[in-house]
Amino acid sequence: MESQQSIRQRARRRALDAATAARIRQAAKDQRVSRLAAKLDRALARREEAIERWDRRVGEVLIALTRGEGLTLDEAIAWAGVELPRRHAYRMRAAAESPYGEAEPTEPT
Repeated sequence: MESQQSIRQRARRRALDAATAARIRQAAKDQRVSRLAAKLDRALARREEAIERWDRRVGEVLIALTRGEGLTLDEAIAWAGVELPRRHAYRMRAAAESPYGEAEPTEPT
């Protein structure tokens, strides 16, 4: 017959093994989540860079239409046949005017 002490030791060992396995699974999950979060951060940074680059390109075209062709900003937007809020158009044009894309709008919003 098994002693009470060996039964308790076996129960403690099973509990310890289960806890260790749970910690290992959690650590592996934490590593996966950490890698995915870093990947998400990089993807969002690339997205922001692409948006800024395209906003500057739109701004360059708006500058050509307003300053080069003498259209108002509203006329330029109307000619393009797109839905572009004036506030966004000012921001895009300002981004094109700034070497860093951080200029203030050239006209009031």
